[in-house]
Amino acid sequence: MNEFELIERIFSQMQAAHSPLAGLEKGIGDDAAVMTLPAGSRLVSCIDTLVQGRHFAADWQKVDELAFSIGYKTVAVNVSDIAAMGATPHSILLALALPRQLANEQWLTEFAKGLFHACQLFGVTLIGGDTTRSEHLVLSISAQGFLMADTPAVYRTGAQVGDKLYVSGTLGDAAYALKYPDSTQGIELAHRLHMPTPRIALGAALAKVGATAMIDISDGLYQDLGHICQQSAVGMRIDVEHLPTSEPLATVDLSERLLCQLAGGDDYELAFTLPAHIEPPITNTAITCIGEVIALSDDIATEANKSIALHPELYYQNQLITRTQHAPFATWPNLTGYQHFTG
Repeated sequence: MNEFELIERIFSQMQAAHSPLAGLEKGIGDDAAVMTLPAGSRLVSCIDTLVQGRHFAADWQKVDELAFSIGYKTVAVNVSDIAAMGATPHSILLALALPRQLANEQWLTEFAKGLFHACQLFGVTLIGGDTTRSEHLVLSISAQGFLMADTPAVYRTGAQVGDKLYVSGTLGDAAYALKYPDSTQGIELAHRLHMPTPRIALGAALAKVGATAMIDISDGLYQDLGHICQQSAVGMRIDVEHLPTSEPLATVDLSERLLCQLAGGDDYELAFTLPAHIEPPITNTAITCIGEVIALSDDIATEANKSIALHPELYYQNQLITRTQHAPFATWPNLTGYQHFTG
């Protein structure tokens, strides 16, 4: 039995243990999947790629140890993008580029267990995919979700001056665990790095109550909110002392903590804007107001038309953080967040 026959056997066995997906006419086993769409619904699609050595460890021992969480996270990061649109996740397609070192039953079984565990948690079904040989592990998942006829999509373009700015959950945990994996806090927060929780119910609820803009935090809060600023042509004010913090991260030096929270990435929480008169929906996920949407100054608005990058303004104890007045940071921090094309 070669590795591709092994993959087919493992995935087919695990898939058979799950309930059939409503509306799926044909799934794994043919050239393409065929689905019936609910009447009046709209299809929401996204794709993410995770590459060994860039999105997770290059070290083969680490990859071997993290097989379950790699399978889980590959699904979770895509489902998070669907949630950020206010949609309900439905199904996924997997492209697996597999190195010879991992083409064995033990690794593939643990990887598949993690993947199907995430599918079960988030209500999605693997409906097909592709496999190939590679020198490094590369995973691409395309996710599909639905927006019902009465649910508007939430884009990055709708933020309005006067809106309140919110985030879900806590920030910076995954970044700290990645940077300091052997520290007491890093060990305690490792699950936030390896097993993130996409905020599906919250995203759907926000779409219904009238969220004006939304994004999932994957590359760092400061950088990701800059996308909303850019596409909505607005400014933002973030009061950094209001950033929601977990108990382990609260014990870390303030400037280090804030750097993780603003630029670390891998949170997979939702950042969103709501009109000031609308209260956030009540779900099982904690929500924190961290600032507001503000108008661009005339000179910045003019420059924005030239496609310069827009970013939020940072305040600490009601004082603007600048390159010359950078407290609580010792020096002006690098807030560019995760960069996919560096190195």
